[in-house]
Amino acid sequence: MKKILYANPVGMTGFDLETKELIEKIRSPEYVPIIRSLKEGPPHLEYHTYEHEALGPLIRLFLDAEQEGCIAGIIGCFYDGGLRELREAVKMPVVGMAEAALAVAATMGHKFSIIVGRRKWIPKMEDNVFLYGHERKLASFRTVEMGIPEVQADPDRFFTRCIEEAQKAVEQDGAEVVVLSEMGSPAFWERARKEINIPIVDPGAACWKFAEMVGSLYEYTGISHSKVGGYEAPPMIRIP
Repeated sequence: MKKILYANPVGMTGFDLETKELIEKIRSPEYVPIIRSLKEGPPHLEYHTYEHEALGPLIRLFLDAEQEGCIAGIIGCFYDGGLRELREAVKMPVVGMAEAALAVAATMGHKFSIIVGRRKWIPKMEDNVFLYGHERKLASFRTVEMGIPEVQADPDRFFTRCIEEAQKAVEQDGAEVVVLSEMGSPAFWERARKEINIPIVDPGAACWKFAEMVGSLYEYTGISHSKVGGYEAPPMIRIP
């Protein structure tokens, strides 16, 4: 069996259960999810300060997973915080949720819109769109003005607002594809299929299938992130 780490950078069991439910619906049988939340650190990563606070525990988690035989690891946050640092620290492929979701969306239509929780999220996510080379594909950002604590408290309202903003992105912004910044629930997908006639990319599903692909390549061909240049490993890793 081929193990893939899915790291939720929040210390909340609920996210682990939701992640497991999603992965079990889409995973290929030979890939086994190792789903873990950080046991220390901030409750979510809406702030750059929180991202830095979570980075040390996240690096430790990935190093341990690699020692346990995982063939790939996923950062379960649309901010993709720590992506470059983790690619320096481990040899196995590291998948960013947003990077994978945007790569999928870029193949499914001329332009995509991204539905975010708060306006606060947009600058970091827009920077990532440019960093990943998709700026010409970006139609718009749409916000539902709900932070992570509000999303956790009322997911039905969050996904209702996502559907509303997805429709506006198509009608007003010229989007042909919509990318969610949070994983959709089974109830959301049942409703979305009936109400929206465009591709909607679930970041949790996209990053998991992307990890299966790069993990398989790593296992059978040995290729992963280049260690020549940007992801060169430091001679010693000191984790605070």
